Amino acid sequence: MKKLKFDLNKKQLDHLIKGIRGIAHPVRFMILYSLLKDELSVSDLSEYTGASQSVTSQHLSKMKESGILENRKESNKVFYFIKDPNYRELVKIFFKMSQEEEKNTKKR
Repeated sequence: MKKLKFDLNKKQLDHLIKGIRGIAHPVRFMILYSLLKDELSVSDLSEYTGASQSVTSQHLSKMKESGILENRKESNKVFYFIKDPNYRELVKIFFKMSQEEEKNTKKR
């Protein structure tokens, strides 16, 4: 049997897993989905997700730390946006998958 070669080195794999962990939470996924169209403030994101501003800020910090999001300040507000365009595509794919699963569930 031919030996398979894994094409990612440890550093690449660690970065990939850090990104997956960075979105692996319902509130974080909702944040990403809401940021597909425009950058939003913490208060906007808190209202959208239904989480408190404190909880929303904690999730935003984790996502920023993971390299998924970035922010900018405008007077006394902080606006967040998706830093890595690959996460935009990932969110769209996951959303499409959930819609297809829902359709398949209704057919059964």
